[in-house]
Amino acid sequence: MKSIKLNFLLISLVAISGMAALLISAFIALYKTDADSRKHAQEISAIVKQQLEYQVLKVQNDVMAPEHFPDFFLWKHSAGFTGFCVSFETDTGDVTRSLCIGEYTEEAWPLWFEKFYLALFTSAEETRAKITSTIGINGDIVVSPSKPVLLDNAWQNIITLMKFSIIVVTILSLLLYLFLRLILKPLKKTHRVLNEMQKGNLSAQIPHSHIKEWQETATAINILAASLKETLDDRKELSYKLLNIQENERRYLCRELHDDMGQYLTGLRAISHFLQLEVDSQCPELSPKVKQVNTISEDMMDLVKDLLFRLRPADLDELGISENLKSMIQDWNTKHFDKNCSITLAGDIDSIPAAIAVNILRTIQECLTNIVKHASASAAEVHLTYYPTDHKYLMLTIQDNGNMTQPEPLIKPGNGLLGIKERINALNGELELSKSPLGGLKIAASIPVCEIKESNEHS
Repeated sequence: MKSIKLNFLLISLVAISGMAALLISAFIALYKTDADSRKHAQEISAIVKQQLEYQVLKVQNDVMAPEHFPDFFLWKHSAGFTGFCVSFETDTGDVTRSLCIGEYTEEAWPLWFEKFYLALFTSAEETRAKITSTIGINGDIVVSPSKPVLLDNAWQNIITLMKFSIIVVTILSLLLYLFLRLILKPLKKTHRVLNEMQKGNLSAQIPHSHIKEWQETATAINILAASLKETLDDRKELSYKLLNIQENERRYLCRELHDDMGQYLTGLRAISHFLQLEVDSQCPELSPKVKQVNTISEDMMDLVKDLLFRLRPADLDELGISENLKSMIQDWNTKHFDKNCSITLAGDIDSIPAAIAVNILRTIQECLTNIVKHASASAAEVHLTYYPTDHKYLMLTIQDNGNMTQPEPLIKPGNGLLGIKERINALNGELELSKSPLGGLKIAASIPVCEIKESNEHS
């Protein structure tokens, strides 16, 4: 669902409310125009009736000639209402005299407005008042509004109301926009800080706001971010300590296997070779059994060597990580003849601290194991870059040409990526997973070497 900005939503609400208020006001204005017109027609009818009844008395008393009746001269000059026509209609239906007051310039209203007004309101209907006398002057006073004048007045009222409403709605929308811009300004800052926090920068702080609600929200988020940062820092420190403990245990096991098991296997091999020489010369029938012992001792020696390398390469401290990585990649290519892995080293790789070097070695081992288990890949590339004088970070990239069906790789238990992520996080590094240009998975890690150096020196 598409999101809508709050300021646009509120301004639209004001505009819609203004239009609704305009329509309601327009209807009220038309209704008032209709009511005033009917009221004026009744008042005019009452005034004219009073004047004509007085004229009837004058005719009865021979003060006024009958042919001058009815005379609307007095009403014409004393009436305060325009847009009405007054006529006298006899009982036989003849109109003896009529008079209209009020004019209009042109028909400025649209046709739909005329139809709407005449269909909805009754002010255009005529009003009658009865005149009776003993001298035969009988008839009706007919007061009817002038439709053009009535429609023109109604339309001008609507136009004035619309202009006023548009000005009011525009001013309100502008004021609301400026007000919302001021109110929502802290929200934009909060959104930027939250994006920084989402990227891992938990040190970012939402700035102070003069609005109480925003300030309370900012304070709560800042406290939560600080607590989360402290928790993550403690977790990284604990993970780093666990990795060091693990490496120390592996170093101890390597030393014990190398010193004790290695000596025993070396002695067993020497004895088996000596027995082979004695048996071949004195008891040939036992030669196959002795050869079998020799084979088992050789296999055990190879197994111990492989185990020692997996636990901790014995020449890591002497030869450095570069030679160990090349040797590991060579052995991996030998064991997996259907796959090929290339390694590229740039910079002063051997100056990487031992605490990082061991974990880099483990990370590459886990990635290659993961490629064998989960990726249908025939080729892999390993890139390790570290320039201590120019950069504070070492960059490690491992990618393959497998078929990655998912747009984004998932980190979950069982696929090896979770252990890799935990190891990189323990070194305070960042891990990024994406699709490789080769077609498979690309793992990119950056590790701050200076922080590990300072940590080691402090320890």
